[in-house]
Amino acid sequence: MKKAIHYFWSLSTLVGILLVAIGFNFADSDTPLKPPGLRLISEPATVIPATYHYFNQKRELPRYRSESGTLLKGWSRQFIKTRRFSSDQSAWVYYRQSDLKRTKVIETSGLPGPMRIWPVGTTLILEGYKGDASHLADSDLLEIEVMTKLDSTGLADPEKFFPVDWSYARYTPDGTLSLSGEKLNECHQCHSIAFRLTGDLVFTPFR
Repeated sequence: MKKAIHYFWSLSTLVGILLVAIGFNFADSDTPLKPPGLRLISEPATVIPATYHYFNQKRELPRYRSESGTLLKGWSRQFIKTRRFSSDQSAWVYYRQSDLKRTKVIETSGLPGPMRIWPVGTTLILEGYKGDASHLADSDLLEIEVMTKLDSTGLADPEKFFPVDWSYARYTPDGTLSLSGEKLNECHQCHSIAFRLTGDLVFTPFR
């Protein structure tokens, strides 16, 4: 009887763990997100409401540098001295030179600087540190975040609007995926602010 109870308890625990794991995967890959708006290609300063949702797509962490920190071919990086909302944090943003070259830079009034619209397929990686990451010996890696621009398949007429769908992923320093559905929505809401400031969902101006 005790063996049967122990077996049932172990089985129930295992099922519970699997359900939690499945729920976690759904949370970061099947959460619906709504674009913050749509920009007309013919008039980029004009924004209209988006009427569709898209699903966040989990991405594997791409290889962008070696363990010693050497950039892999095609990648560049930019230092961010102070992370928003956290004065004691800094970051390195890694980007592919080919993505940057394909961005569309649009001069416009009413924004802090020119708009920069990133192409579909863009991958941006942010390493967040506590301390001054320009001196890695004086800082600690907290997290790695990835943004990837998707094709806006929900658009009725994609030839009239710039793609605006971005997916998000976050990893611990050892490469473990750590993005919950709640945090995913926080990321998207925050980056939706950038849409109004830079033309796309990317805060860093890359000037």
